[in-house]
Amino acid sequence: MKTKDRFTVDVRSEIGELEGVILHTPGLEIENMTPENAERALYSDILNLSVASKEHAQLNGVLKKLTKTFQVKDLLKDIISNEEIKTDLLHKICSNEDVFHIYDDLNNLNSTELSKVLIEGLVIKNNSLTNYLSKERYSLRPLHNFFFTRDASVSWNEKVLIGKMASQVRDRESIIMNAIFNHSTIINAETINATNCKTCDSNTKIEGGDVLIGSEDILLIGTGARTTPQGIDFVINHLKKTKRN
Repeated sequence: MKTKDRFTVDVRSEIGELEGVILHTPGLEIENMTPENAERALYSDILNLSVASKEHAQLNGVLKKLTKTFQVKDLLKDIISNEEIKTDLLHKICSNEDVFHIYDDLNNLNSTELSKVLIEGLVIKNNSLTNYLSKERYSLRPLHNFFFTRDASVSWNEKVLIGKMASQVRDRESIIMNAIFNHSTIINAETINATNCKTCDSNTKIEGGDVLIGSEDILLIGTGARTTPQGIDFVINHLKKTKRN
């Protein structure tokens, strides 16, 4: 739903008319995938960037004929132009991935460069013997899966459910999408974030790829490797709390 200045999230069906879609076009994070890091990135084989780019361009071209499209990098660049939001986001990412030693390097980047690095990764500097001998290519790893944008966040009525990812290598996707939806000057939304649940345990996992909006009052959630019963209970408890209020 488009207001005067911002798009407001309002998704009540999987088959309704699209008014806006958030995409991430595959980039260097795919090109820099290697046989050594593919398995850690949850792939059985490396992707071909030229093929992935061509297929994604076809999808983007079709969607642009039907609706408004937004790019994750553009939305991210928009919010981190605010220094306070940028600082908070970097603290969360560095804390979650235990990489505070690169905080200054990240913080010194402008919003355009940082929006790319937070997705494509930051190449490790060979400024010490430890780094020179390291088998890691990146001090901040690329997000190889981010073009699956629905996993980290799924629109649901007027809210956005932020995923609590099954694999830690995808946590940054949720952190970024949560920041975008909470601070965007372009999109207006309220988030439901399982990663901030103080009563949830480590078994609480839920990804948007397992969630379908059947109708305004029907939500379908599959359980399996990426979404646990505890994750579904998180949503159920939220609904109960909302109903009581």
